[in-house]
Amino acid sequence: MNQETLRESALLSPVDLPSTGKGIWRTCLIEADVQGSSGYYPAEVLERDGPNAFPAGTHVYFDHPTGSEEVERPERSVRDIAGYLLDDAAFEEGSDGRGLFSRVQFTENAKSLVKELNTVIGLSIRAAGQIEETPSGRIVRQISEGLSVDLVTRAGAGGRLVTMTESAAPESPPAENTVVPAATSVSAGTAIPSTLGNGALVSEVGALKESVSDRLDQLSVDVTRMAAQLKEAQRESEKQARENAKLAEAITFLKDRAENTESKMSEAKNVGQVIAELLEAKLPVPSMIRLAQTYRPDQDLHESINHEREYLKKVMRESERGALAADRESSSNLGLTESATSFSSSSSDSDLAEIRDLLGSGGVY
Repeated sequence: MNQETLRESALLSPVDLPSTGKGIWRTCLIEADVQGSSGYYPAEVLERDGPNAFPAGTHVYFDHPTGSEEVERPERSVRDIAGYLLDDAAFEEGSDGRGLFSRVQFTENAKSLVKELNTVIGLSIRAAGQIEETPSGRIVRQISEGLSVDLVTRAGAGGRLVTMTESAAPESPPAENTVVPAATSVSAGTAIPSTLGNGALVSEVGALKESVSDRLDQLSVDVTRMAAQLKEAQRESEKQARENAKLAEAITFLKDRAENTESKMSEAKNVGQVIAELLEAKLPVPSMIRLAQTYRPDQDLHESINHEREYLKKVMRESERGALAADRESSSNLGLTESATSFSSSSSDSDLAEIRDLLGSGGVY
């Protein structure tokens, strides 16, 4: 948070007390929970800091000081004093509003002026305090010192917590609370020319320009930040699109693979069909077992049976030529004999069970 000199205008809510002739007025220094030109003023800050920042005795001046006066005479001039606070500022909530209230004792020079101009002038506060820059705006976090309360020609909303000029239209004194002697009574509609000069207005216009410049700078920063956020969002969107494309490609691949597998499965033979074809081929048991061991659902069984027959013929020819021709009926280690080249109903149930088990382990259903 930054420590700054604040000037924020407040409400002038003139309520003449019974002691009107003494120049004592009830005023609302600043309203609570309002957005001023310098920031937002939380009620808890006013309630906590108000009594210390604006104690009894705080000076009330004619006009805000000009820029040159703040440099040349920051302590102000005695001739400019229009009055002072009679009480420590207190936070109140009632029919007069919600904010900091105090009574003001005006000087003899200011009494008649305030009485005549109370409907067309404002009351401004100047203070030192701290503000915090947040994403939602500037917030006043502390009012550490009240510098003055000034009578001004009009309420402004300029500054960046360097000059606080926040005023509202003054309220007319409630009839039941106003007792004015006949000799000093003033018509409610009375208005007289301003004698406060142009210094405050020039100062407030300068402060307003400064505030607008600050707001434009902040707007530029906000636009730059939002542009960066938009670019980041676009990058994330493009990344998500690429990931979605990859996911769609993977889903298509798995779908095609599943359809291909389903097609092959629909074309595959079940165990009973395979055994029936093997029996119909009249192959010897060893050959059927060998075919069952190597059979797969996508295999052409008819072609495998033909290959097995060719293999058996070759084995028989080689057996006839070899040294084992005399023992032709035993036909090497394959268990093949002349009479075993055809399948008969004498095949045992255990042979068929073994073939069924082999086909089941090969993925045939």
